[in-house]
Amino acid sequence: MTTTSDTRSAETPLYATPVGVWAIVALWGLGHLLLRALSTPVLGTDDMFENVLVQTLQPGYMLRQPPLYEWLLWSAQQVFGPTIWAALSVKYGLISLAALFLFLVARKAISDPRLAALCAFSYSLYYQFGWNLHEGVTHTVVLTTACAASAFFFIKAQESGRIGFYLLFGAVAGAGLLGKHSFPLFALALLIAALSDPVWRTRIKVTGVILVPVAAALVYSPYAFWILSEGLKLLSSVSETMGVTAEASHVMRAGEGLGKLGFGLLGFSVPLLPVLLLLFWPRYFGRVPATTPAVNDVARLCGRTVLTMIVLTALMIAITGATYVKERHMHPLMLLLPIYLFADLERFGFQKQWRWLGAVIVTVIAVAFLARVPGILAPDKFWCGGKCRHMKPYADLKAPLSELGAANATLIADNGYTGGNLRVLFPDARVVTKAIPAKTDAREKCFFVWDEGDRQPKLPADERYGKATFGETVEPLSATYLTGSWPHLWKAEGWRTTWWGVAELDPDNPRCR
Repeated sequence: MTTTSDTRSAETPLYATPVGVWAIVALWGLGHLLLRALSTPVLGTDDMFENVLVQTLQPGYMLRQPPLYEWLLWSAQQVFGPTIWAALSVKYGLISLAALFLFLVARKAISDPRLAALCAFSYSLYYQFGWNLHEGVTHTVVLTTACAASAFFFIKAQESGRIGFYLLFGAVAGAGLLGKHSFPLFALALLIAALSDPVWRTRIKVTGVILVPVAAALVYSPYAFWILSEGLKLLSSVSETMGVTAEASHVMRAGEGLGKLGFGLLGFSVPLLPVLLLLFWPRYFGRVPATTPAVNDVARLCGRTVLTMIVLTALMIAITGATYVKERHMHPLMLLLPIYLFADLERFGFQKQWRWLGAVIVTVIAVAFLARVPGILAPDKFWCGGKCRHMKPYADLKAPLSELGAANATLIADNGYTGGNLRVLFPDARVVTKAIPAKTDAREKCFFVWDEGDRQPKLPADERYGKATFGETVEPLSATYLTGSWPHLWKAEGWRTTWWGVAELDPDNPRCR
């Protein structure tokens, strides 16, 4: 692969065009969607919680997270129902849009369109994108897409000076605010990075900058009104979540948070940064001369934005003493790093190494896809580790619960996994969990369903009901146990069985209302 400027005059291959990049990433997402949805209907981490939350369309759902993901999921459920198809279509649809905008930014930073496309595909070498994305992540996907789109429209606004791009940037910023409360840090980092660079500083149009918060406020306004109606609970809710209300001293908490930030950045970078270091080590050890003097303005802005994001995050942790800092929170901090790194490496040629990197990316993508198959065909600890929740036999509950009249009843679940998957089975039921109160009217029948685990219960179901509900003193009308048999490609049926308790309650019971 050549990287000199004459490549711009050559015909650009389809895979290195905006449509091509979007289509490839969309097909990648479709492949994972079909693998998962055709194999098992079970909702996994995060998706199950959201499935209970979006039984109705609301301007806001919780103070801890803004509602844009829920709005998108509710919309998808009008087509696919409350199923894994709806959740995955939202997830991979957003990721394909994020890839498109990242490619558009990379295209401005990298002269060779093929390298820009390779840069977009290289995000699969981030563990959080290439692997963890598939079984978890909800609001973070919205945040990632909003960050990628806002970076592109910010750059377009500065390059063109057009008010329309400032308004688009503001609208996307509003969507980012509706995605996650942490988005303003990314927008602020973009602005600070531009102000710190003489080239970008002179391009900023004051009139456009003034209009950005106006457009953002219009997009954000439905949730803003909802927050005002909830009072000032947001601050205390976020403080508790971020771990700033712990009893430890501020210095200890800040030190813990900064340590987690460092480890999170390192963990998020794997294996992308080690692969680049291994393949392009001559550049990092000063063994090859650059063919051009420096990266261009866009690449430099991306690099400065990454550094600014890290510094701002560190300052926020130091000031607030936040300790809830995880590797899966690093998306906005590290989002533009590959673009800067690829723009920098382009200056050194490396024809053979780019081919090797392409091969590594294809290999990792293929391995990540194939590695999910054994955990679906043989969901035991050897193949999928942990609890293998994505294959839990919730479907075996449908027939016996239907006979009890659960299809249109109030179903109170002991946890989010049970609740979210009960809604898959009974889309017309009213599903309630301890963390999520119901927004719909009570029903004529009411059941409490709890997960007993894989061991056959020793106590009768009516006695166990009291313990499962943490001391409920009201006797159920009736109680029983139901079982589900886990699937396995070669093990006999019954090799693993999960038990659930079901107690029918008086519909006038406060829990049912």
